[in-house]
Amino acid sequence: MSDVADKITDRESRQIAEPSAERNALSQNQGTVAVNSLRKYHRNMIIYYGKEVICIIALILTTYATLQNNATRTARSPSPKNFFSPGSLVSDSPNGRLGPTQTRVSLSELSFVFYYAPWCANSQRSRSAYDHVARLFYREAHFAAINCWQPGGECRLQYSKVQSWPVLMAYMPGGLAVQYNGQWHERNLVKFVRSLIEPIQRINTPNDLLTMLSGHDAVVVAFVNMDSHQRFYQIFFQTAVKFLERDPMQDMRFSVVTGESAKEFGVDTVPSIRLYQWNETLEYFNSTWTVPNITSWIVDHNQQVALWMSPPGIKSKLFSQYTKQGMALLFFTPRNFYWDWTDGYTMIRQLGMEYYNCLNDKWIHEMSREFMMYQRKDNHYNHMELRRNCKELLKKFQHTGPFMPKSRMPRHRSISVNFVNVLNTSKHVDNDLLRDICSIEEDTKTKYASPEVSSCQAGERKHCDSGEFFEEHLNPMSPSMNQLDKRSPESLQALAEKRSCELLQHGEVVNEAIFFPTTQLGGNRTDGLSGLACKYNKTMSFIVIDSLTYHPFAERLGVDVLAARDKSAVVIIDPENESTFVMHEEITLGNIMQFVRNFFQRRLNRYLKTSDAPSKFTHTYSEPENTSKSSVSLEEVNSRNFQEIVIESKSTAVVLFHSRKCAFCTMMSQNVLQVAQILRPITHLHFYSIDGDRNDLPWQYTMESFPSLIIFPGHNKVESRIYPSHLPVTVQNILSFVVANLNRGTRLRAIVLACRASKKIPSLGHCIEVLRAEVEDNISESLREWRLAPHRRSSILRRLQILRELYLHLYKTNQFCDFKQLEHFVRRIVKIWS
Repeated sequence: MSDVADKITDRESRQIAEPSAERNALSQNQGTVAVNSLRKYHRNMIIYYGKEVICIIALILTTYATLQNNATRTARSPSPKNFFSPGSLVSDSPNGRLGPTQTRVSLSELSFVFYYAPWCANSQRSRSAYDHVARLFYREAHFAAINCWQPGGECRLQYSKVQSWPVLMAYMPGGLAVQYNGQWHERNLVKFVRSLIEPIQRINTPNDLLTMLSGHDAVVVAFVNMDSHQRFYQIFFQTAVKFLERDPMQDMRFSVVTGESAKEFGVDTVPSIRLYQWNETLEYFNSTWTVPNITSWIVDHNQQVALWMSPPGIKSKLFSQYTKQGMALLFFTPRNFYWDWTDGYTMIRQLGMEYYNCLNDKWIHEMSREFMMYQRKDNHYNHMELRRNCKELLKKFQHTGPFMPKSRMPRHRSISVNFVNVLNTSKHVDNDLLRDICSIEEDTKTKYASPEVSSCQAGERKHCDSGEFFEEHLNPMSPSMNQLDKRSPESLQALAEKRSCELLQHGEVVNEAIFFPTTQLGGNRTDGLSGLACKYNKTMSFIVIDSLTYHPFAERLGVDVLAARDKSAVVIIDPENESTFVMHEEITLGNIMQFVRNFFQRRLNRYLKTSDAPSKFTHTYSEPENTSKSSVSLEEVNSRNFQEIVIESKSTAVVLFHSRKCAFCTMMSQNVLQVAQILRPITHLHFYSIDGDRNDLPWQYTMESFPSLIIFPGHNKVESRIYPSHLPVTVQNILSFVVANLNRGTRLRAIVLACRASKKIPSLGHCIEVLRAEVEDNISESLREWRLAPHRRSSILRRLQILRELYLHLYKTNQFCDFKQLEHFVRRIVKIWS
């Protein structure tokens, strides 16, 4: 029983233990699952937040990289360098500072400031011209230059809105500033500086006024009393200075008459202003004297019988405003700004005064025929006299200067220092007068020294630079003068003589003086021209152009003015008839008058410009020549050889009229080239091209539009044909147009060549049909000739025989035939036909 009880107890204990083990296993499994779930949860959370952290880090890095890329990286600007050479008389400020220059400008009588950008090509080209005027006028004015592009410089910060460089400003006391608006050439800049040094010229007699009026467009004269009208004089002076912005070359002169001299001009009321012109005198009645009012009055009432035209060098309508009014006579002649006269301009003014003298005014006749003629002679005489005086002056300097003993130099001198004069010297350099004569460009040969006397040599130049010669020999006739007072009358007179010689030499380096023959007018010479404007009721503008600067303009008209005599030429432009006329006779006033009369009487031949004329300054693009034997090109013809090559030739000529400005011409040229390639074996067929813009042809050959294609048949040139404008420009159409205008024999061969060049099977079949129809037409024509020309029946019979063989051969062959046999038949036909 105990065993049974033990077994029962063991069974029960096992039964009780088994659920507990199961519970333990279950609980253990649940714990494992929970741990795994927790681990999985933590893993998922780590992955989730890791992604967020990575995105945030990526965003931060991207933002940082963006900020780094967009951050302005300012490189350190290079250290500024002097724009002018160390030996220049220009005070350069490469760091862009304004203070020192403004201080110097405020203390000088006349100052020039050159605002530049060192990288600017215009600034670099203008540098030599500005340095040149500084060497000439360093005593009269202060010359400075400021780099207005230096980063962080005062000039760039203050003038940040300037659009182009360089800018030249002239400053005078009282805040008067003038900007230079002319060409950047040495001679032009010299004229501008001279005009500012003497903006107003004093005159005393009416004869002085006439002399001034003969060489300028007009003269503005102020009549003032300097004791009581100083304010009016200052306003007039400012007007003359500010007017140089409009007229930098001083074509209009400002003058002043003071004191009792006004009565000689018939002026009773002072102050007053008068505008003297070629045909009338106007008086300024406005009691309010201001610079804008006087300037507007002058501009509104100015009438010019002739004018200097100076285009700005960029695209402008300056010339068109004169051609719209009517015809224009252009006179190209050198303009030398180192001198105060131009003989050619005075001559054209004489011509214009006669042309517009409709009322037959005696004063205008006297002015143009007598006074201006005598004035031209006086200018010639004065110029030659100046050359002789300068030659003697240079010879005296060369002979006496180097051998002057130093013992003669005075040890004690009375010195009169003028503060403004010291400030006007550009770098406080006290150079004497002889220094400039010795320092004229060494590569220029002097025109005044005799062969036995050379210019300053090395040893002499040392003496020239020593500053001793001027002080002792300014004026040997006045030993008692104060020789160091450069503002004394004697010193100023010596300076004026030396300056005249200096300008003379520099002017002759540019171009020698030109004086045209002067002949007394009157009688038949002017009777046909006087009042011609009213007789024909036509306006003609008389324009004078500087041939040294604007010679490309003459070249575009077909005139090589630099190769002409005196570098001068006379051209009449008739825009209404699209014609140009060039005078080939010697340039004299009488010949120009006859040239104008012949123009109105239609006795002149139209001038035809040609592309083969020398074009040194107006360049055009041209394709490089291909020397390959297989190449095909359109031979270029011009107005000189067009008549001989195209019209008088017995060959058939196909001419393409084109323009280099026409974009559509290129496409047509390519199609014509392909046609020329196809028809190349035809020896009596030539293809040409001509530039219609650069070549003037007779009216019957002048095209209204470009491109234009014309064929001139060899057998009859008058039967020329132009390619229809309504047809599309294709190779097939051009080929059909050329073939249709050939003679019968050549047309047959052209069709065979076209068939041979075709690579499409349908085109070959079409070619056979066209060739068959052409042979039938030729047989009919030959039979008609048989009936009309019995004396030529033998040759016609041979032609008919060959045509019959060709016709039968065309029916035997198919579209894949070889064209060699056809070409053989055609050559025989052409040989008999010709």
